[in-house]
This record gives sequence, structure tokens and C-alpha cells, in this order.
Amino acid sequence: METKENDPFRKTCLVPYPKLDELPPSLRDKLNILPFRRNILLTIANSHGLAPHLLDLIGACFDGTQRGLPTLEWQLIVLRTATNLKAKYEYDVNLPVAEVHNMPQEKIDNIASPTSVIQDNTQGPWTDRDRVLLRLVDEQLANYTNEEKTVRDAVELLGTDMVVEVIIVIGIYALLARVIKGLRVDDDAEIPGLKEKLKGAITATR
Repeated sequence: METKENDPFRKTCLVPYPKLDELPPSLRDKLNILPFRRNILLTIANSHGLAPHLLDLIGACFDGTQRGLPTLEWQLIVLRTATNLKAKYEYDVNLPVAEVHNMPQEKIDNIASPTSVIQDNTQGPWTDRDRVLLRLVDEQLANYTNEEKTVRDAVELLGTDMVVEVIIVIGIYALLARVIKGLRVDDDAEIPGLKEKLKGAITATR
């Protein structure tokens, strides 16, 4: 087992990052959802039984042929979730994804705005779809539920399938935030050419 002293990637994490050659081959293959190291994925890989299924789900979020939500709406949900939960690592690893897919800078700059400001139709860069997505996020994270009106408005704008997908995505990234924060996952080392690699690894919705 790696200790902090002999693992250069581990400074804060409360559990070791597994060595790839010590993982079951089927689990090792699942880590290929990204072509570079992410400490959160390796942390998840400690759970040999559940990790393959969770990594498949995360990989589906990355894949525009499986994910139904448009890329920037998915990322809006993720960045708001990370911001609300104060999950810096989650925010930091997703911000380049949003940038690669051309999220407007004004939305990035205002992602931490109070709910009351976001829902004010006279303020901010938000579309009606953005506002209902952010209502779903904010209500879920505050109370683990949603107002009936919010769901009705969301179904009208997004459709039933996308409303369910939104709530699933919120749950996935809230779970990841809990792992990140609870286990003190380390910030990743700098990745040369990150944005070019992201263009190939995380695809637009088709």
C-alpha cells in the first residue's frame, strides 16, 4: 500500500491511490474513460465492487452519444453543484470542459450568484432553460427534493426524459463531491495539452 511518503501524487488524501497494476483488469480498463490521470477516479477505484459501475456512469456523462443533456447544460449543472457544495476539486476539473465547449465567460463568472439573482429575469446571462436547470440544482442540494412548480416548469421546457436525467446528474456529482471532500482528494498535477485532450475525450451531445 502506498503511503504519502512514497506517492508523489498524494499529499492530502486520507486513503491511498491504488496502483494500476494491482487493480483487476476489468476495473483497470474502466479508468480509460479519460486519457490522463484524475485522482478522483483512482480514489473511486479503491471500491473494486462498485467502482466499475460508477465509472461507467461517469463515462456516460462524458459521451455525447449516451448523455441526453446538451454539453453546456450538463456543465452548468456540474459547475453549480460543485459551487454550492464548495467542492473546489470538482469545479477545477470541470471548468476546462466548460471552456473547451465554449461556455460564455459571463455564465462562468456568475455561476456562484445567489438563487434570487439567477431567478430574476432582469439580471444575468441566463436563458429560461438555464434558470430552470439551476432551480432544480439549488432545490435538490438544499432539500433533496424539488417544488412541484419547478418540476412542471422543467418538464415543459426540457421534457420528462431530460428532467429525470438532470436529477440523476445532480446526484452523480453530489456523490463525487462527497468523496472528494470526505477523503480530501488531492488536486491533480498539471496536465500538458489538457484542453486538446478534453476535446477528444468529452464529446458534444449528438
